[in-house]
Amino acid sequence: MVVSASAQTSSERPFYALHAGAYDLLITDPVDPWADAVHDRLTGAGRAPASILDAGCGTGRHAAGLIAKGHRVDLVDASAELLSLAARRCPSARTIRADLCEMTLPPAYDAVTCRGVLNDMITDRDRAAAVRSLAGCLRPGGLLFLDVREERASRERADGTLQRRQADLGDGAKLTFTTRTTWEQGTLRVEERYDVTRPGAPDQRAGYDFTMRPWTEPELRAVLRDSGLHHAEVSGGVGRRTADRLFVVAS
Repeated sequence: MVVSASAQTSSERPFYALHAGAYDLLITDPVDPWADAVHDRLTGAGRAPASILDAGCGTGRHAAGLIAKGHRVDLVDASAELLSLAARRCPSARTIRADLCEMTLPPAYDAVTCRGVLNDMITDRDRAAAVRSLAGCLRPGGLLFLDVREERASRERADGTLQRRQADLGDGAKLTFTTRTTWEQGTLRVEERYDVTRPGAPDQRAGYDFTMRPWTEPELRAVLRDSGLHHAEVSGGVGRRTADRLFVVAS
């Protein structure tokens, strides 16, 4: 199943595999702003309740928010561990493990949502393939909702500052998540370290380094056009605590 470099990262990165169960303890951006924005656009387009594909669903937090608003959601992710968590959170949803760059689902959805995942596509080929596969899942007139990193603001944030967060895993266990991000030739170089301490047990440590590539608005619009989506609205990120994201609605 794993083909692209981004799908390989989804399978290997401890955040998505070994420590997937702590994901929601460390990533706490609110769900409601995103779910509200998607729901309002679908309602305005006369497509509510909608059939939605959540591509790169993670633990299913945002899918659950859309299901609560009456929509039907299918879940896709390249990480088996995250997909399992999402399935438990959204028991009514169909789950599909797939590489977004190679996904070949029928055009059966009123909307496709994809948050953050497209930043993991490093090459032009993978970026074009992923957006093309997402667009190919839409019914005529369907809407594609994206959340991506914006290049300039991402570059400004990538100052090498060490960031540290801690999660309580229960029974006295704690996970300390440390990350450092730097800018290198148009990409974000990310160094992650995971340290788990448990009473009476040896410390557990893991590390993972990977690369992300933010988007410029002209590039984003060009890739969308090449995928048959000629109308795109691009604005600031929705439901994000930092100002380095873009919210995109394309049709």
